[in-house]
Amino acid sequence: MDIEVYFKKVYTVAYMLTGEEKMAGEIAELAITNTAEQLSGDNKVTAIMLQLTVLELIRIFLKMPKSQSSDDVTGIQRALLRLKPLSRAVVIWKDVLGYQISDNMHGFDCTYEELVRELVCGRRELKEQINYSNCST
Repeated sequence: MDIEVYFKKVYTVAYMLTGEEKMAGEIAELAITNTAEQLSGDNKVTAIMLQLTVLELIRIFLKMPKSQSSDDVTGIQRALLRLKPLSRAVVIWKDVLGYQISDNMHGFDCTYEELVRELVCGRRELKEQINYSNCST
């Protein structure tokens, strides 16, 4: 993939995590900067480079103080933003991006089993929130 597609994908994940444009841009930029030395000179980005950048993005996001999510987001994004940060990160990692939990997630202060629990809980909460909001409308 070329560098522009890489930037867009990293920003999109950052926005999924934060729900705020400005914050998404800031943490996307920081994650890209932190992993930039691994880019090749021809501005081509590998799938592994994208994965490492997303991991860095998740690390940055999980270290941030808890922020208030914006009310102008809709549907699944709003439900995602209601999840605990770790659950949100694991759901996005696995269900949105399609990565395996075992793929480099060992860099977090959690065991594989804890990450699987967060994924299951996050999915359950996400489903409940979506069902609730569908019933409310």
